[in-house]
Amino acid sequence: MRKITKGLEPAALTQWKRAHPRSRYSDLTHEPSRSIRQACIEEQYGLCAYCCHEITVDSAHNEHVVAQKIAPARTLDFSNIVASCKRPKQCGDAHKHQALPLTALMDECEIELKFYMSGRVEGLTPRATTTIQVLNLGDRHENNRTLINTRKYLLDALIYGVDLELENIERLSCLMEELSRPDANNRLKPFAPVLVNVIRQLSA
Repeated sequence: MRKITKGLEPAALTQWKRAHPRSRYSDLTHEPSRSIRQACIEEQYGLCAYCCHEITVDSAHNEHVVAQKIAPARTLDFSNIVASCKRPKQCGDAHKHQALPLTALMDECEIELKFYMSGRVEGLTPRATTTIQVLNLGDRHENNRTLINTRKYLLDALIYGVDLELENIERLSCLMEELSRPDANNRLKPFAPVLVNVIRQLSA
């Protein structure tokens, strides 16, 4: 995960809420729903809030960090909505109505998850472990082999594809800075936060 800083809600949502003051998210029409997703994707630099796969408006859905059943009064609260990929049994699809103790809206999400070159992820705190399990982010191959293998492939390609000597701290630092910087389209590379997490460990 990468820390998400929420901004102002999109104008289409504001206008819709003014016109429908007693409504809930389930009442939302297509245009404001799509504008929420687009705004979230911009804030997230084109990455799923949970697994850091690349997403688009059409390949993602609006995801309530605090589930709608847990906080029905917050269903139209933009600060409680992120964009998640649509992969089955993972991320938003796995979250459903469960409590999420560690979220991408918290600074700690970047330090309480530990990623390995194998593609596996480990929670460094009880709440991180629970969050990984709720979202099915790949703590064991048996749970999410596809995601783990995808991360491993990209980690290998990004690190070894640039002919990088892992012991060279300065080059690792430059790579980490490059991966943390959005491109001209305000996008990060898929899984860039995962690689940054691994590089931090190698540089420590």
